[in-house]
Amino acid sequence: MTHELKLCKKFYEPVVSGNKTFELRKNDRNFKVGDKLILRPVTDDETRAYINNLPKIHAEISYMLSEGVSGGLEKGYCVLAMKNVQILNEEK
Repeated sequence: MTHELKLCKKFYEPVVSGNKTFELRKNDRNFKVGDKLILRPVTDDETRAYINNLPKIHAEISYMLSEGVSGGLEKGYCVLAMKNVQILNEEK
């Protein structure tokens, strides 16, 4: 399954550079290891408007922690480890 998610601009470069290899998310999409992620950059303000001049990021969920596995997570949330992170170069 592929999930398209918003990614705040402040996290864009850390994900692209490989320094941020995880996402903390509400698990409202039934995420599973092996699922694909498409991360679309958005502004950091409350509008969360798409930033169209930054390309999307494609990644795969390689590991997942959920509230049932780790006592430190709030109920309904998960941490998704990402691998195979790539910039999606799309033709305009």
